[in-house]
Amino acid sequence: MSDGTPTGARLALVVDDNPSAGAISGALLEASGWTVEHARDGFEAIVKFRVRNYGAVVLDYRLPGMDGVAVLSWMKRHLTVCPDVVVVSSEPLALLREKFRGLEVKAILQKPVSALDLCQILQAA
Repeated sequence: MSDGTPTGARLALVVDDNPSAGAISGALLEASGWTVEHARDGFEAIVKFRVRNYGAVVLDYRLPGMDGVAVLSWMKRHLTVCPDVVVVSSEPLALLREKFRGLEVKAILQKPVSALDLCQILQAA
């Protein structure tokens, strides 16, 4: 990108309206060598997707205005290459699996996110 910001495989976007949860996910990714950007909701995430390519996205399910399913559906329709997506939520796993069925997520994790789980999943990315 012309602004000097790294793009691609080692750039991650954390989309979470909870600043504490987003900061934790971001810190875990940074400790594993990722450059991290943050979005507070789905609309802000879409603005960022129009500017940069991300190698991974940590996506909260419950977001104001546009939930994680809507964000991921938009990504699948509009991005040429969709990054690996890890969904995070405190919702029951069965509900999340149903909501994200057919949208090809890398993983679904329960909050609070485990450093080991998140890093292992994205190391394979």
